Amino acid sequence: MKKVFFVLFFQLLSIPSIAEILIFQNCKSNDYIYEKNDYVLDLEKGLMTREFIYSDESYKKLRLNDISIKKNNTTNKRIAEENDLYVSEISGYPAFYTQLIFNKRKANVKIRTVLNYTEGESLLSECETVINYKKES
Repeated sequence: MKKVFFVLFFQLLSIPSIAEILIFQNCKSNDYIYEKNDYVLDLEKGLMTREFIYSDESYKKLRLNDISIKKNNTTNKRIAEENDLYVSEISGYPAFYTQLIFNKRKANVKIRTVLNYTEGESLLSECETVINYKKES
């Protein structure tokens, strides 16, 4: 019985697992210019990582209103799949919050805002490419 258990256990360990990662690359915005603006969605972990670097012009414009703005930054949020889209966790308070929406087919990122239970969506970024990366381990 122990031999059967060990054989099954080691066979399960040898089965490769596949992790899917989506990379929304070179995303452009109408409001700001970026040197880099990429979103990496690790679907297995349910995690979005955004890496961005503002252009000098956009950085100076943003610094006028908020001195805590950094020229380059990395942010992380939890994500979930919802009707062929990937949505980030909600940021904000119950009466006002925002959420990112990733559309793989259209290669874009939208932002959903809710204010006093009134919902709106607007285009945040259009991306050059979406890379679907499958990692085997």
